[in-house]
Amino acid sequence: MKLLFLTQTLDREDAVLGFVSRWIQGFAKHCETVRVVALEVGDTSDMPANVEWREVGRKGKLGRYLRYKKFLKEAFEQDGFDTVLGHMVPRYSLLASGPAKRAGVNEYLWYTHAGVDARLRKAVGLVHKVFTATEESLRVETSNKLVTGHGIDLQHFDHDSAPEEAPRRLVSVGRLTPRKDPISVLKALGTLVQEGMDLHLDLIGAGLTEADDDYGQEVSREIEQLGLLERVTLHGSVPYIKIPPYYQRSSLVVNASLTGSLDKVTLEGMASRRPVISCNDTAPALFRELGEDAAGLYFPAGDVKALTDCLRTQLTKTQAQRDELGSRLRGIVARDHEVDVLMGRLVREMGGVLA
Repeated sequence: MKLLFLTQTLDREDAVLGFVSRWIQGFAKHCETVRVVALEVGDTSDMPANVEWREVGRKGKLGRYLRYKKFLKEAFEQDGFDTVLGHMVPRYSLLASGPAKRAGVNEYLWYTHAGVDARLRKAVGLVHKVFTATEESLRVETSNKLVTGHGIDLQHFDHDSAPEEAPRRLVSVGRLTPRKDPISVLKALGTLVQEGMDLHLDLIGAGLTEADDDYGQEVSREIEQLGLLERVTLHGSVPYIKIPPYYQRSSLVVNASLTGSLDKVTLEGMASRRPVISCNDTAPALFRELGEDAAGLYFPAGDVKALTDCLRTQLTKTQAQRDELGSRLRGIVARDHEVDVLMGRLVREMGGVLA
């Protein structure tokens, strides 16, 4: 298989899409060649010898479109790529559809987000299969939908017991936007601190737009108003390869994302052997096999009281109890969401042969 992979960023240090590099490594094990077409290309020092890339660039709408079409033509008509996989952005699949069909190339899409728009619906109708992590991660009814699980690098997120010394630390990872709802986390933290708990919160992530910058100021004001200046650290954007130590030093991971679908951060925290408190729509099903131990891991989105109760439940457990729960959570990721298992399955579903 010669795989053309369409994505936004190829950069192992990117704070949001750094994991894509690990996906490409997984694909490269089973493909003759993998070529990545990305808007931005950064650190590619971890790419195998059979991986190539083309950088489209972000400047100039018309120029970007023409470069994209040029790279597609090069891949299909000159270099014999036989499979194309669009990653998360339906527009990439729409642009590739015509050239792929003319060249007899099979086209696929990976999409995990609760959002649905006309572009997504059109792209889903054009590709052979659309892959997604959970049922809730693609909210389009279609016969070519295939639920595969996420792809989490277990080796990257592997830690021992959380440190026991005070203050215990919470960590929340994600863009600093209203959809990630860090303010609910801050309010819950404020309540527990008032109750006498010695806690610290690491907020990892930055905004992307001017509106996000305004929201970041709102978050800073909330921290001050709640009297948490000495207990909350805003770390801003942190490269993917440097995220694991923040999980390692945490006692709990909190994911308050309002996006609905299974957030990758939830699984990264689980892979890190940490109890994860999540409001993802998928969380009840994700945690169901834990039985009574699932209590205190799920709260309804935006419900500060419920989040506070969940934090209190987990923090009043012994370290040994949290460690045992963390190990069970990692086991779920290892079974259902391991990166190389996912990459192998995607290759098979796209008609390739595993090495």
